[in-house]
Amino acid sequence: MKTWLMVIALIISAPVLAEESQLSANVVDLKQSVLQLNRDLYQLEEDLLSPETTRAALYLSLNYGGFFQPMSISVTIDGKQPVQHLYTERQVKALTQGAIQPLQNINLGPGEHTIAVQLKGVDQNGEDRELTLEERVEKNEQPLYIELKVNDNKETQSAELLLSHW
Repeated sequence: MKTWLMVIALIISAPVLAEESQLSANVVDLKQSVLQLNRDLYQLEEDLLSPETTRAALYLSLNYGGFFQPMSISVTIDGKQPVQHLYTERQVKALTQGAIQPLQNINLGPGEHTIAVQLKGVDQNGEDRELTLEERVEKNEQPLYIELKVNDNKETQSAELLLSHW
């Protein structure tokens, strides 16, 4: 009798188990759809708030770091939009090992812009040093990527700050 009751219970519960597995699969599909929708909305928001015609990004790289260790940086574009950062020992170590630091994504309209950079740090002798740069760049309809490079100059035994953009 118990065996018959178990068989009947299994027969009755089989459709319920099938419905539960179908429901579980539907929930997984729904979660994936929500995640994809979230990605699409994020991309749409980025395109609306920062279209390619105004998109620009600032980066800092350090070539070896034998003659200069950065402590802080201040970047202004056209006398406004200050970008400032203080460096930790860990960040300086990463930069000397070849890391490229993204400083900030900014919005710039097409045309000519003046970039002024003030990079404070210490030289190989432990003395305070300041590297400055002021340069004009042309922003067109495409995104602009600006890299501030601190290069070691072995001839002069000091560092120099350069700007490259693409």
